[in-house]
Amino acid sequence: MSSGETGSSGSEEEKKQVTIKGVDKELYDKALQMSREMGITVGELVNKSLRAFISLADVTNKAVTSMAQALSESSKAFIEGAKGVRVISNVDELTVTKEDLESLDSQVTFRGIKRLIFNSDVNWELFDSKVSSIVMCDEVVLPKSIPKLKAVEKMRFVKRITVMQQSS
Repeated sequence: MSSGETGSSGSEEEKKQVTIKGVDKELYDKALQMSREMGITVGELVNKSLRAFISLADVTNKAVTSMAQALSESSKAFIEGAKGVRVISNVDELTVTKEDLESLDSQVTFRGIKRLIFNSDVNWELFDSKVSSIVMCDEVVLPKSIPKLKAVEKMRFVKRITVMQQSS
C-alpha cells in the first residue's frame, strides 16, 4: 500500500507514516498503555491528542486575542475621555435623535449598550461628524439614511446591526 492511502474507501482520511524524533520514552509507554486500555492504536491516540491540543490552543489563542482587543478598547476609551470625546455607557436601551447629536459640542462614543437605536431623522453627515465609535453593544439599529458598511467602520464588538424600515 502506498504511503498516502490506507484503504479502498475514498472517504477515509489520508494516513501517512510519520516518525517523530525526541518523544519521551516514559510518555510513549504511558500512551501505549492508554491506547491498549482504550482499544485503539498509539497512532489513533496521538491523532486524538493532537486534535484536542490544537483545538484547545486555537480556543485559547482566540480568547487571548479577544482579551487583548478588550484591553485595547478600554485604553482607547481612556484616551477618548482625555481628548474630550463624550462616553455614553452601560445603558440597556437608548434611542438617539438628530436633536441629541446636534446638541453635543464634541464627538461621542457609545459603549456597553444593549440596544442602541439611531432615530430615522439622523443622517450620515451628522452621524459621521458626531459619533466617534460604538463599542461592545449587543445591537445597533440604524436608519436607512446611514450607509451600514460606513457605519460599521466605527464599530467594535457589536453583535448585531439592524437597518430599520422607514415608517410612512
